[in-house]
Amino acid sequence: MTDLIVAQNNLPTALEDLSKFVMFGEEKIKAVRAALTAVSKLKFPREVYELKLREAQELTEQVALAKIELGKRINELPTAQGARTDLTQPVDTPVEKLKPKSAAVAELGLTQKQAERFQLMAKNPDAVQAAIAKARGNDDVVSQAQILNEIKHVKKNQRQAETRERKAYTPPTELPADSCKLFRADIRDGLPEIADNSVDFIITDPPYPKDFLPLYADLSKLAARVLKDGGSLICMAGQSYLPDVIQLLATELNYHWCLCYLTPGGQSAQLFQRRVNTFWKPLLWFVKGSYSGDWAGDVLKSDTNDNDKRFHEWGQSLSGMKNIVERFTNPGDVILDPFLGGGSTGVVAATCKRKFIGVDIEQSCIDTTANRIREAFCNA
Repeated sequence: MTDLIVAQNNLPTALEDLSKFVMFGEEKIKAVRAALTAVSKLKFPREVYELKLREAQELTEQVALAKIELGKRINELPTAQGARTDLTQPVDTPVEKLKPKSAAVAELGLTQKQAERFQLMAKNPDAVQAAIAKARGNDDVVSQAQILNEIKHVKKNQRQAETRERKAYTPPTELPADSCKLFRADIRDGLPEIADNSVDFIITDPPYPKDFLPLYADLSKLAARVLKDGGSLICMAGQSYLPDVIQLLATELNYHWCLCYLTPGGQSAQLFQRRVNTFWKPLLWFVKGSYSGDWAGDVLKSDTNDNDKRFHEWGQSLSGMKNIVERFTNPGDVILDPFLGGGSTGVVAATCKRKFIGVDIEQSCIDTTANRIREAFCNA
């Protein structure tokens, strides 16, 4: 493998030249493989066969190395604006005139499938080298199929190792003090127990009736204090007073987006005063400052008929809450829910390796959530 690594320095540097090198190498490999087969069938002396075998091995390995480099370069082509910025275009080319990645790939003479394979190889160079080493050990010439199978094999082993790690995990019987904090308090008091700029996300479901509308202004004020710069508030809301809710949340936060949270099934809410059966609700996304995180789709959902009211009259399903938590947050993030209710946010956050702070005005909600989180850990 050392020879291959050294040989990488001799690969073409321009993207177009690198692509031509790979395509020419593919054609050359076919010819060398055919020659190797002919030498074997015609029973030439062993040293002739071994010479052709080494030639075929060196060529296929060099081309594999070039594919890794080509895949790496394709991976680096810009995607956010659907554009490329390689050496064939001037640095000052306007963004709107830059070519989409698909067009760039086509101009290189590659199909989309070829590009995807090269990108996969670039992301798994160790698996490529393992396939090459296995072929060498068997006096064989590595093929594209062998490389892809090795990548698949490595990924399967990684998934199995992750599964074993999860199964080996022994959950605590008590709430972990460093990652889960629950306490009774009233959001209107400002929650001084929570430090400024200490929370990554607030994910919550405040009460929807008109009498509770002022709480959304309190939530905005709290979020502006405890969220980190760029942190987000993901707030469920009913639709009856949606304009008021948006206006109140915007008092101290910046509106970012309105997400659609689907709640399919026969358990849908019926708003008699509006004559509406509703199968979705808004998730209002507000940000402290400006958002600079990952891209996110704006449609989320719970499982069908998973409207769980066992623990609170306004309780939310674990499936829907998990979709929200995993879509927007990362393991280790601090999530706050100041309207804890039945505790679904806390159960999902705790079992998905997020740190959680749960608050509610009712002690019964705190106790219910603590029991649910302990049970979730024990059944993990």
